[in-house]
Amino acid sequence: MAGEKRFSDLQRMLEHAGWRLVRIRGSHHCFAKPGETLLSIPVHQGKVKPYYVRQIEKIIQGD
Repeated sequence: MAGEKRFSDLQRMLEHAGWRLVRIRGSHHCFAKPGETLLSIPVHQGKVKPYYVRQIEKIIQGD
């Protein structure tokens, strides 16, 4: 099971999978990829909660 991760690690994973950071509003970092729904990730103190880590891993594996 995935645990809390550093945002910088997840950002690198997403960018490698073709996602790009399109905006930051407060603590929410939004990523976009052509043909996909906008992905919004809340980041607090440089970390991402396990729920979001699991969701991101599922999205990347589905690509």
